[in-house]
Amino acid sequence: MAGRRTLGVVFLVTLVFFGWLTYAFFSKAFIRTADVTLETSHVGLQLSKQADVKLRGLIVGEVRGVTSDGTTARVELALKPDAIGSIPANVTARILPKTLFGEKYVDLVVPPRPSPRPLAAGDVISRDRSSVGIELEAVLDDVYPLLRTLKPADLNTTLSALSTALEGRGEEIGANLERLNAYLAELNPHLPALTHDVSALADVADTYDDVTPDLARLLANATRTGDTVVLKQQVLEDFLTDLAGTSATAREFLDDNEAALIQVGEVSRPTLDLLATYSPEYSCLLEGMAKWVPRFSDAFGGGQHVRGSAPALHLTLEIVNQNRGYTRDDRPAFLDDRGPGCRTLPNPPYSQENPAPASKVRDGVGNQPGPGSRVPSATERRPVFDVTSGYAGTAAEQEVVDALVGPVMKTSPRDVPDIATLLFGPLARGTEVSVK
Repeated sequence: MAGRRTLGVVFLVTLVFFGWLTYAFFSKAFIRTADVTLETSHVGLQLSKQADVKLRGLIVGEVRGVTSDGTTARVELALKPDAIGSIPANVTARILPKTLFGEKYVDLVVPPRPSPRPLAAGDVISRDRSSVGIELEAVLDDVYPLLRTLKPADLNTTLSALSTALEGRGEEIGANLERLNAYLAELNPHLPALTHDVSALADVADTYDDVTPDLARLLANATRTGDTVVLKQQVLEDFLTDLAGTSATAREFLDDNEAALIQVGEVSRPTLDLLATYSPEYSCLLEGMAKWVPRFSDAFGGGQHVRGSAPALHLTLEIVNQNRGYTRDDRPAFLDDRGPGCRTLPNPPYSQENPAPASKVRDGVGNQPGPGSRVPSATERRPVFDVTSGYAGTAAEQEVVDALVGPVMKTSPRDVPDIATLLFGPLARGTEVSVK
């Protein structure tokens, strides 16, 4: 039993030994190397263990480990003893990829002036600080995250398809590039104008950006208007039909009465010209009439002399001498040529105590100045209105007399008999009236 246990232990020990021996051979533990250290940027962290170390394309060692202190990466390099003697001590190193998506390796760069002393174990190699080395390091630093994101299989398919598409079309591509170069040569002189246009386009775009809410609101309102038109389509159609009929009727009317309408315009023109001539006095006349309304109310608002009748004007009549009769000089004629004017309107200074003077309108009556007539003196002018000047026996005179006789007879003016008007009219003509 003890012999079997011993054989079992020996077997396990032998198995472990062969496992360790296999690993040692794989990790090259029995190969003698010269260890050096490479100090580089954090790009060195992308190196994997046992990555190659090359000098002029030949493998001279491998990477044994990578550490970092946060700012600098320290790469442990195991170089072949027979190759380290040909490497100068001032050698530098770059980290390059084998392929686009392949693993990276350390490329030892011999400077233009190599040191006479060879590299020895324990030395420290610095990174290549030339412009090419720095640019390569920057490219790897920027591209590596992108390359990790891209799917190599998809990218390989895309590049293969692109290569197949471009295969055998070199001359065509060259001709297109030459043609593009010609276009760019012709476009180059117009670049200032193009730049200005692009700037102006930006300003226009800003303007449209500012008015976009208003345009959107306008379009929304237009949509509602369109919906309303569609909803009221039948009503609109009926309206247009009626409008067409009205237009036909109006056209027929205008065709039939064309001459009459022109004649009406020609006949109305003198009247309209006269109204236009006297238009400057309309405003002051209307304003003066508006200001005299309270006075009219005071004059006609003294009370009702007959129950149920309208307010009446209370007059006191005094009999004066009869004026002369009509003569040939009293024939009416419009001889006034003073033109439009407000005179004292809209605020005339006249009152009961300061009556207005006689009218100076040249109406052809003998007591008014006319062509060839004598101008009366100030003492001959009477500031009264001659009620016999064309009003005797008219309906207007009858209304005035009825209004005067009604209160005396204690009856309504419309109930005054015509005989009273006939008898009282001659007595009232030429009579001076005072209002109290």
